[in-house]
Amino acid sequence: MGLFGLGKKPGLGIDIGTDAIKAVEIVPQGDTYEITRVAESQLPKNIITDDEITDIDKVARALKQTKKSMGTRAIDVVAAVSGSQAISKQLAMSLDLDDEAIAEKIETEAEALIPYPLAEVRYDFESLGEHPTMPGQQRVIVTATRTMSVDTRVQALEEAGFKVRIMDVDNQAILRACDHVMPHLYPDLYDNKLPLLVLDINSAAVQTIVIGNGEVMFTRYQSGGLRSLFSALDNDGEISHPELFAKLRAEETDDFSPLVLQDFLGNLWSQISRGIQIYRSNATKKDFAGIVLVNSGAMLPMIVDMLGEQAEYPVISLNPFEHFPLPDKYEHLQPHGPRFVEALGLALRSFTEWHT
Repeated sequence: MGLFGLGKKPGLGIDIGTDAIKAVEIVPQGDTYEITRVAESQLPKNIITDDEITDIDKVARALKQTKKSMGTRAIDVVAAVSGSQAISKQLAMSLDLDDEAIAEKIETEAEALIPYPLAEVRYDFESLGEHPTMPGQQRVIVTATRTMSVDTRVQALEEAGFKVRIMDVDNQAILRACDHVMPHLYPDLYDNKLPLLVLDINSAAVQTIVIGNGEVMFTRYQSGGLRSLFSALDNDGEISHPELFAKLRAEETDDFSPLVLQDFLGNLWSQISRGIQIYRSNATKKDFAGIVLVNSGAMLPMIVDMLGEQAEYPVISLNPFEHFPLPDKYEHLQPHGPRFVEALGLALRSFTEWHT
């Protein structure tokens, strides 16, 4: 199996996060898709460190639980490595080159494109079509990641009874979900000529992604995320992090130190501001149509409110379940939609051609 492949119907996307596994199964329905199954399984602490799996067996057990909870008969799956582990470069190549010729050219120039020995990486490419400013040229995006990052995820999934058809990159999955859902839920923002600033805030990190014209224009990872806040509030482990998350979601913060909350929000804004500054230093379009929040951070009102006060742009929490109605038995997960954005993007990837 190469880094990427081609999935089969139904589309099953599994997001192996630092704190939980999220899965979404979809089937084609007319000119769109229908969600048929959704599941989430919590992961024990510290079995994924710096986006690398440190205990494959425990991840495999959680994946088995996810499979059991879904009740799915599908085994073909799309998963992802973290963008912090992947390298993407966009190249200009002659429009006359077909896939085989592009692959040969990449092989020839691999040492200059990929800062690892070719034997230690898996890579793939996609033509993005004719270059807008270079006549006779096409844009080609090349994505590579270390083989180890792919293999540990593949091993865990296979031990759980899945067959990995595609290994994607998380920010590409988020882009795909945004491109599918945003035109329906927020057409004015999506149709704006300015790019969108997507903030993926999970338990371990903040990922800043700028998307526009169907591609990831910028991405930056910073460790931290919500875990630092939970650790400051858990009274040395007396309160579980899921319980803290539920309290923060419900804005039940009277028992929490206002200074701790303010300090966290201040540090979070500093991280986000720094990412914006780095993007703007090389960008031609320095403003954004809006800010799109995904993952766990999108479910916390205090983060949404803080960004609304600090940012100059509209701020939305993207819940794909507002566009894709859930089957009745999964209705309780509807408010958790922002946590399933990547899993949905991976499921959508099952129906997109890529090279093997």
